[in-house]
Amino acid sequence: MTREDMTPEAYGDLLDSIMPILLKNGLKATTMDFIASSLKMSKRTLYEIFKSKGDMISETLKTLHKRLAEANNEILKSSGNALEALLRGFLHHRDVMRMVNVDFFRDMDSLYADARKNCDPSKEAYLDNFVRVLETGASQGLFRKDINFMVQCKMVAIQMESLKRMEEIFPPDISLLEVYDSICIGFLRGISTPEGSAKLDALLEELNNELPEDETLRMTPRQPSENTHLTN
Repeated sequence: MTREDMTPEAYGDLLDSIMPILLKNGLKATTMDFIASSLKMSKRTLYEIFKSKGDMISETLKTLHKRLAEANNEILKSSGNALEALLRGFLHHRDVMRMVNVDFFRDMDSLYADARKNCDPSKEAYLDNFVRVLETGASQGLFRKDINFMVQCKMVAIQMESLKRMEEIFPPDISLLEVYDSICIGFLRGISTPEGSAKLDALLEELNNELPEDETLRMTPRQPSENTHLTN
């Protein structure tokens, strides 16, 4: 069976099944044998569908970005205001982050840079849309107007890049999810007006009430341990 033999729906379902395996195990550690075994299909069939492991990774990442963009559009349409849309968008991306192995990010840079470049156009489109939502929030009185939103969005992107160096930057008792939550919630707090801040607090409480206890947004600061020392 080749890619041409598959319906678009079947091909999309296959990529959706591969996606969590790559995110959880990282790209280098995930072999074609492992993918085939996990999906209960032969490696030969997998190579008939994809020319190479790199081709499979590239196709899966394009689908991931497409799925995220589609979800963002739906969230934007169904949200009452820009602040709610962004927070719920962050929460949807968080579902992906909960599956991600830090090695996945590092492997993207070191081993599959071409696959990452193929996703850059969709990332730029996402960034432009991000800025437009922020501008809408400013017109709604929720976000401050004295902010360069493009710069702020780029800064968030840089902070997300730091997740690749989790093991170097943060102590081992801090999880990737905690860092992600801090980046997203800290960003929204920093750009919000007093009205926006009040709405943000109410939304966070509402969302946390909807989430299982072990999945709630990490907003409470940690108490420093006895071995923590401040340095100059």
